[in-house]
Amino acid sequence: MFMMGLGVAAVATPLGTAHAQPPPAPVEPPPVAAETGPLMLFQDEFNGPAGSPPDPGRWFIVPARETIRNPNEWDKPFNMGRYVTDQEHVFQDGSGNLVIRATRGEGANIQEKYAGAKIMGLWRGGMGTTWEARVKLDCLTDGAWPAFWLVNDNPVRGGEVDLVEWYGNNDWPSGTTVHARLDGTSFATDRHPVDSAWHTWRMTWLPTGLYFWKDYQPGMEPFFTVPANSLQDWPFNDPGFTMVPVFNIAVGGSGGREPAAGTYPAEMRVDWIRVFAS
Repeated sequence: MFMMGLGVAAVATPLGTAHAQPPPAPVEPPPVAAETGPLMLFQDEFNGPAGSPPDPGRWFIVPARETIRNPNEWDKPFNMGRYVTDQEHVFQDGSGNLVIRATRGEGANIQEKYAGAKIMGLWRGGMGTTWEARVKLDCLTDGAWPAFWLVNDNPVRGGEVDLVEWYGNNDWPSGTTVHARLDGTSFATDRHPVDSAWHTWRMTWLPTGLYFWKDYQPGMEPFFTVPANSLQDWPFNDPGFTMVPVFNIAVGGSGGREPAAGTYPAEMRVDWIRVFAS
């Protein structure tokens, strides 16, 4: 989900939302080695008490949708639901899940009537890593725009990886996308159906490229591969290039558009996220 404050035209290709930068001093938990298996670099099992926010040592709750410069009609502020930080919209359920919720209320336009939420990780990872999360999208409804993704927000040399993204605009196909530029002009997409069952979404980041699996099992071939330097301005092999994990449900905007016929509240549930050395 990109846009990064740039205006874009409404076209039938995957686009995305803008990003707020997390605080400048991210907390990096020490690596934890399991007795067997790969070195775990970052993880959250979301085992906090019911109603508690995600661990503030691991996550930043984004307080507002970003303003888009030179927006098309759907990306004007009144057509974009708000991001909020309260525990109605982003919380742990006490059963081992993070819940991100989008709601409908009263108001004169989409911005006033609808709210969603977005969290960004405070840990950054680079090449030589595998990222995986178990996610359930109970939010596949008109106007909703959920995603699990990774981003580097550097405005000069950024990049984004959408492991799974679904569009409630009844136009763009859901799928998995790699953005080598944050303005949406250099990308590769695998279009595939997305449903509301529990699934794991996995990406391995190597010098040779990015490799993707759904419901990974040992020996399974990736369903999507994006070779290194296969897109213009490929940043993912740059020395020191890192990304943070993001979970969100937006409402409205280019990817969601009109939510009036949708069913709200709508929820994303995340059982866990794990990042380990590849």
